[in-house]
Amino acid sequence: MKFIGLLCGTRAANNEEYRKVLKRRNIWMAAVALLGVMIAVAAFIAAKNESVQLPEYILGVYCGFGTGLCLGCIILIVKNLLMMGNEEKLKQGRLENSDERVAEIRNRACGVAIGVTLLLCMAAGLILGIYEQVLIKAVLFLLDVFIFSYLIACAYYKNKI
Repeated sequence: MKFIGLLCGTRAANNEEYRKVLKRRNIWMAAVALLGVMIAVAAFIAAKNESVQLPEYILGVYCGFGTGLCLGCIILIVKNLLMMGNEEKLKQGRLENSDERVAEIRNRACGVAIGVTLLLCMAAGLILGIYEQVLIKAVLFLLDVFIFSYLIACAYYKNKI
């Protein structure tokens, strides 16, 4: 089975609708690529600025993260553009992304991944909070944001669907 991305599902009924979906994705990918460029440039400027006191390792992480984000998005944009230019590949991509079985697999895998991530965040926060109290506050804040956003999304979709 081919791996389909987490946010790649669609309900497009024909190639024209799927082409519009790909155009919207390309706009979002371009925005994320721009964000990656901004992160990498900020890290580069911070490395050259002597008033910023960040470890060289962290600057490298930021620069690498921004560069990777930008390059990954550019690759996906090119892939989508090539797919939009070939009707056969466009149809194949649409059918793969709209398959109900693949959507169910993706939903279940996402649920498991979220559960594991939450469990590991909680464990890391509790263990690392022993050594640095800011970490437990940061992790608990992230877990609270997740829970509240989940509850708000459930209430929204309960009324919408």
